[in-house]
Amino acid sequence: MGRATKPLQARKRWTGGEIDADPFMLPQRITIRANETMHRLFGFIRYAVIHSDAVKATDSSPILGPFIWDEPMSAYRGVALRVAWRDAKGAKPVILVQLVHATDERHSVVVHASFDGADVAARWRSWGRTLALPLLLEDREGELQAAERRLGSLRIDTPQPHAGANPLSARRPMAFGVTGRPRHWPQRLTAGARPPAY
Repeated sequence: MGRATKPLQARKRWTGGEIDADPFMLPQRITIRANETMHRLFGFIRYAVIHSDAVKATDSSPILGPFIWDEPMSAYRGVALRVAWRDAKGAKPVILVQLVHATDERHSVVVHASFDGADVAARWRSWGRTLALPLLLEDREGELQAAERRLGSLRIDTPQPHAGANPLSARRPMAFGVTGRPRHWPQRLTAGARPPAY
């Protein structure tokens, strides 16, 4: 019995230019051209404003007019690192950082687009940290996977093995003196006792 394989997702296209919004200077205003063919025919352009707690946007078309919407930041599933293509052959990749909506993909917003991939990982992590959203990675099938294991707001790392006892750990540091006794030994606490010289 062969292993079932999922067909690869159709290549996502990116028809806009580079975007480099700064997550440390909110609110950020971003202008994004539509990628879907039907939306491009109607001339849609998205004007989005990213706040620390919400996304407010206007999808404007010269034919159909403006469509205004806003979403709280809690409606977003996370900050995803994705790959799109500038041509149908897949020879020119674009690295995208996108705020992924939990239920409505149409309200997902690209906050960073890079043709050379420079600093994209730093931008991805910075957006996740600034907006307090989990980091997501896109796999070959186009599914989003969590990039980090979390327990609530805490990041969980793989447990590291203990290094074991150091054979020199039984020795007291030189700060205690040559005698190896602590500074507050019993003789010093008893009246009239004279501590031995170091």
